[in-house]
Amino acid sequence: MFRCIAYSESMKDEWDQFAWTRGTVFHTTAFRQILIDSIGYKCSYHAVLDGKNRLCAIIPLVIGRNLGLKKAAVSLPFANYTDLCADSEEAFRFAVEAIVQLKAKLGLSYIELRLKDQRLDGSVWSANLHNYTFMLPLSDDEEKVLSLSSGSNRNHVRKVYKNGWFDVSFDKNRLDDFYKVYVRRMKQLGTPAPDIRFFKSFFEYLPEHSCLLTVLDKQTGQVIGGMLLITSPGNATLYYPYGANLTEYNNKYLNNFMYWEAVKFGIRNGLKYLDLGRSPKGSGTYKYKEQWGAAPEQLRYLVYDGGGAGAGPPDKQSLSFFIELWKKTPGFITDPVGKKLIKYILP
Repeated sequence: MFRCIAYSESMKDEWDQFAWTRGTVFHTTAFRQILIDSIGYKCSYHAVLDGKNRLCAIIPLVIGRNLGLKKAAVSLPFANYTDLCADSEEAFRFAVEAIVQLKAKLGLSYIELRLKDQRLDGSVWSANLHNYTFMLPLSDDEEKVLSLSSGSNRNHVRKVYKNGWFDVSFDKNRLDDFYKVYVRRMKQLGTPAPDIRFFKSFFEYLPEHSCLLTVLDKQTGQVIGGMLLITSPGNATLYYPYGANLTEYNNKYLNNFMYWEAVKFGIRNGLKYLDLGRSPKGSGTYKYKEQWGAAPEQLRYLVYDGGGAGAGPPDKQSLSFFIELWKKTPGFITDPVGKKLIKYILP
């Protein structure tokens, strides 16, 4: 017999042990605290307990208002996917039913789950199957990893090192410079950027699992690109969820250099996979990641709205006008507005 209860600080240690062994870094209470402190989300995490009060499943949910001001819960914003952690099929099924019941209990318009390895049966869930993530297997042999790439990608990697255009840095004190690049690139894509506190919080709450990789122009010493890399030892994966570069360096294969430095970092730290992040199928980033030899894995973004017409999140097509407007609006307007608006995008 199972029951679902709200998270409390008294279960923090048991929750984290369960998250690290059965889930990812994004399931931990540290990531929960990052979302609360830097974005201002309200979290509604729940745990499934058995008859002996033993934790059997965890349900991380963040509650917020979307751009339509509808109250929603997402598992989880700022994470490409968070499969439900459960120690048995029975606990998993109970957790799914508990999530359905939480919609009414919490007064939500909808609940969105972002899954990779799990599937949910039943017609009550509507699915967005447009996004994929890419898992690149790592090994101790760098050449073996590079051999997975297309011939052109291998040539670009070798060419960028031969020409010596860039340096790499792992100094977290370059975060301010990286953030300027990140904000600029997000604006070009029509997307608001979170406050820099979001990135700083990783080094506060996950210091042993967070690394800032920045790329420097060797001639000027300027930061021209970077990645916030997150290690998840439980599933031996290095995550690249947030990154950006100056596009004027694309003809010098800046991205190839940056990705390969991430590969080498993952190998040095004994990780088995590099997750290259989310891309819609057919997009330019999808095709770019595919050439690294990383396997595309479909993400299942599932929404339960209780049958309410139009109760789910707005689709990208309906936001296309605002995306283009954001690109054209001056930065002195979008920069401060974006820090407040990002909370309602539930990215």
